[in-house]
Amino acid sequence: MSKLVTPSLFSAIDWYKNAPKGWNEKAYDSLYNQLARTPYDLKAAAARGIDFEDLIYKILGKKYDIESLACTEKFKQFLRACKGGKFQVKSKTFIRVDEVEYCIYGKIDVLFPTKIIDIKTTSKWNRFSEEKYLGSMQHIMYLYNQRMEHFDYMIAVFDGEESKEIEEVRILTYKEKDFHKLYEKIVSAIEAQTEFLKEHPALYDLYHKTFSQY
Repeated sequence: MSKLVTPSLFSAIDWYKNAPKGWNEKAYDSLYNQLARTPYDLKAAAARGIDFEDLIYKILGKKYDIESLACTEKFKQFLRACKGGKFQVKSKTFIRVDEVEYCIYGKIDVLFPTKIIDIKTTSKWNRFSEEKYLGSMQHIMYLYNQRMEHFDYMIAVFDGEESKEIEEVRILTYKEKDFHKLYEKIVSAIEAQTEFLKEHPALYDLYHKTFSQY
């Protein structure tokens, strides 16, 4: 069976590697639990993000007139941008690295014929935020899988962790026409992931025996 590769796993490993002092144990536990497929309770901010996406899909699925809705202009920006797309589309391809087959897998929030939109929510925006999104592997993997060139992160910035009010809307765009460059980035990330897991036997074991049993 092929080994599973997901954007969330890359992010969890990266977070553990770069976690600030004092956060190492928490970052390790988060990575361990993901590899072990341990059920967990959503924090308020994460639950808000899921509810936010679901509301967009629900409204657009019912084909309401966006302009007549009693909601904020910022929320309407999301509705307009996502209208006409396909929601929660499973995306996967298979590649071989060092004689091992890997399944590059993800779930696309909003898929158009020539563009992908990923909906994000956050409680704050700072000078590190753009790097956080554009430094991830998510857009690389999804564009490679779909053989597309255009990816947008559409981000609702809320006024605090428990706020329901969108303070601003940010859009970060990534474009790449050279699919071989995307492929090389994925291979490099897989090689780095493999090297990391081999240095942590317990995580390596979980990756092969539990996480990849999809």
